[in-house]
Amino acid sequence: MRAVKEVQQQMAAGGPGGEGPQGPVEKVKSYPARVGQFVHDVRLEMRNVTWPTWKDVQATTIVVVVATFFFGFYLGAALDVPIAKLMTWLLKVGRTLVG
Repeated sequence: MRAVKEVQQQMAAGGPGGEGPQGPVEKVKSYPARVGQFVHDVRLEMRNVTWPTWKDVQATTIVVVVATFFFGFYLGAALDVPIAKLMTWLLKVGRTLVG
């Protein structure tokens, strides 16, 4: 959270260090420092991450697998097969009307 506030303060001041707009040469020269600052900010934020437990990962994985099979069955058996039969019937009716 502290890193976010620091970045917001820097943006309000006109960039890192508070200087005004930079030209292309200054941006290229400051690239290594900006990358270093980015990596530093990422490391600070990663310390605040709450990682799920192995039990949580297993539980959510099971939910995803069950939901995938359920919706796969629903879309395949409950929707696709009846619609395919309906379309086949409509095409047969259309063929008899035309021919």
